[in-house]
Amino acid sequence: MNNPNMTNDGLQILYNRYYKDNLERQLELEKMRLDDQVSREITKVKKLYNLSNQDLAKLINTDPLTIDSLENGDYEGDSFLMLSLIANALKMAVRFELVSA
Repeated sequence: MNNPNMTNDGLQILYNRYYKDNLERQLELEKMRLDDQVSREITKVKKLYNLSNQDLAKLINTDPLTIDSLENGDYEGDSFLMLSLIANALKMAVRFELVSA
């Protein structure tokens, strides 16, 4: 007999097992997703303006290693705030919006 709550989707199984009923883990997952998006945006900006990590670090008065950790998704601080600082220094804006899932 088929159970309607059963799935063969590996990602769904993992989500159900490790995240579904654990708000703390869900928040960690969302932070990782945001960090990943920030990383992608920084990489795009660097290519668009032909900037090195040192160039970008000088623009926002930080260390090139900070830019490296942001770009690699390893930054321990608020990556969204750092992206906003970078955008401001480059006369850009960060768009933030809520959309239906």
